[in-house]
Amino acid sequence: MIRNKLIGQIKQYIDINRKTILRELNLGEDAEVKFLAQGEYNINFTIDSFDNKYVFRVNTGSQLQLDNQIGYEFNSLKYLEKSSVTPKVFFVDGSKMFFDYGILIMEFLEGYPLDYGRDLQESANIFSKIHSLDINKGNHFVVEENIFSHRIAEGERLLENVWHSDVVDKDIKLFFHKFLDWAKVNRSKEKYFIDEPWHVINNTEVNSHNFIIGENAYLIDWEKPVISDPAQDLTQFLSPTTTLWKTDYILSSDEKEEFFKEYINGLSCKDKNIRERVNLYTPYLYLRALGWCAHAFVEYHDPNKEIKNMDTFKKIKEYLDMDFMEGLLRDYM
Repeated sequence: MIRNKLIGQIKQYIDINRKTILRELNLGEDAEVKFLAQGEYNINFTIDSFDNKYVFRVNTGSQLQLDNQIGYEFNSLKYLEKSSVTPKVFFVDGSKMFFDYGILIMEFLEGYPLDYGRDLQESANIFSKIHSLDINKGNHFVVEENIFSHRIAEGERLLENVWHSDVVDKDIKLFFHKFLDWAKVNRSKEKYFIDEPWHVINNTEVNSHNFIIGENAYLIDWEKPVISDPAQDLTQFLSPTTTLWKTDYILSSDEKEEFFKEYINGLSCKDKNIRERVNLYTPYLYLRALGWCAHAFVEYHDPNKEIKNMDTFKKIKEYLDMDFMEGLLRDYM
């Protein structure tokens, strides 16, 4: 298994570089490496040495199609440090001279995943702090201004492996053909976001397990942030395709309203009708979420796929149920 092989490589990497490029981390010879968690495009380990504990993150792919994915993530975390609600990052190596992958080392944060029924106020405060950050000229972030068009292009890219796949039912293929056609016909509504721009840093992967709630609260996993409308993150966070991903929770209308109030109250800038922005963007968020599921469903049938999470595969199959997908879009299509 790839993660077992990596543990040995990480130990060797630390031994070789303890007194040189890693000296500021103060890692002793007793440094212990353990598996922590893995996503679809990364594997995370902990390094424990005396009172020092870090996350050692190994990147295995790029959802933004970047050549230097790990460098992008490192620079993003450095930029976000002033928000006080993201992990501090200490080291990056994208050379791939020792590992086959880019790696970075960052702060280990104590806490537990977000509970939607208990931690909505914390999450709203996190979003408002991040969305209040100034956007400096010449920053490194990918910018998405035409968010409907970007979701359509992303959907077409994700679905490329679906159209001719033997493992995807024809009813699902027909659903996505109709969904893409509808998205293109209604693309003109993105003019609202162009005429009334509101640009912030979006995480784009805001499921409950990417929040750490403890003595303080944080948003982690900054693999693919973009500068775009805040509706990107807020729509995804509030959507059932997100709340059902790691839990069995669906937010009520009252809970969503309390979230919006807390978010707006925490902003250092003026609210620009975030509720309407979220409503307009919602079906395009579904195109991203369901399109990714269809794409991943095909990938999971590839014996050469490096990372496979069976819990993820189970959830993917649940989301591709026709009743579930049609239910999400009933008010739009």
